Amino acid sequence: MQLVKGRNQLPTQEPPSRYANPFATCWTRPGAMAFRFPRGKSAERLVAELAASDWQGEIIGPHGSGKSTLLDTLIPHFVAAGRSVALVTLHDGQRRLPARWLDKSLASSRPLVIIDGWEQLTWLSRRIVRRRCCRASAGLLVTSHAATGLPLLFRTQPTRELVDELVSALTARIPSPITESDVAASHACRGSNLRELLFLLYDRHEQLSAAGRAAAQTTLSRTA
Repeated sequence: MQLVKGRNQLPTQEPPSRYANPFATCWTRPGAMAFRFPRGKSAERLVAELAASDWQGEIIGPHGSGKSTLLDTLIPHFVAAGRSVALVTLHDGQRRLPARWLDKSLASSRPLVIIDGWEQLTWLSRRIVRRRCCRASAGLLVTSHAATGLPLLFRTQPTRELVDELVSALTARIPSPITESDVAASHACRGSNLRELLFLLYDRHEQLSAAGRAAAQTTLSRTA
């Protein structure tokens, strides 16, 4: 159906502003939000620990707990340490590495192979990758939901204290009507899945903001 201007033209809506919600993906995705280390840990210390393990290690944690964010924070430090970083992120059902990716990665100088989502690979693929990295004297760092036999580098465990710190940092830039009770309820519902927790807070922010606008409009109408 062709719309006739001035008669049946549908109203247009402005796209949502990234500054309207502090929990929008643009503010919370890996790279946009720096990883917050617990006391006694830092990017520099983890790099030193990985080097001490002959650049072999694993980052363990449940889904959405910050493993990818930690990798994004660590990679510049790996590069500064002289490693040639090759990163691949695997998703559900991806049982093999991209064709020729490992060949290209191992051909670089002082390679550090990083596989985000290591548990997606079959046991045979994991065995082949470890063997080839060993033969090439390459580093291997993986993320997984459970232990895989590599030296443990870090375990991501989002606590309520960490959630409060993240919420405070996000809402310091963009104010939000969410309350401490909203944060507590989201943490109780999603627990260690920080990504889903932030999605809940995004929705809650939208609900409260819409309710606030409606109340303000009602008050304005009554006083007009």
